[in-house]
Amino acid sequence: MSASKELYASMGWSQPLTKEDPIFEVGQRFTINYGCQKNLFGAWEIVDNIDSPHYLCVKVLKNGKLSKGKNLNCKRLFYVSDIKQALKTQNVE
Repeated sequence: MSASKELYASMGWSQPLTKEDPIFEVGQRFTINYGCQKNLFGAWEIVDNIDSPHYLCVKVLKNGKLSKGKNLNCKRLFYVSDIKQALKTQNVE
């Protein structure tokens, strides 16, 4: 464990990561069209929900297929609140 992690743990600031039951199913698509990070804009699909509340998502291309890229522009972990916000702006829940 790094020195900074040990310091925070000794002060009681660290919390163990807790897994939650997944809210969203694999295959759920959502669109991000807000914010200032241009590489997040577009349609995404959830491909893995094992580490809920973090969801592994892949970018959906314009032809409807999933991107096969390995970088952060194509594959990314989204937190449940990010997905909820995207669905809220789409009026889908």
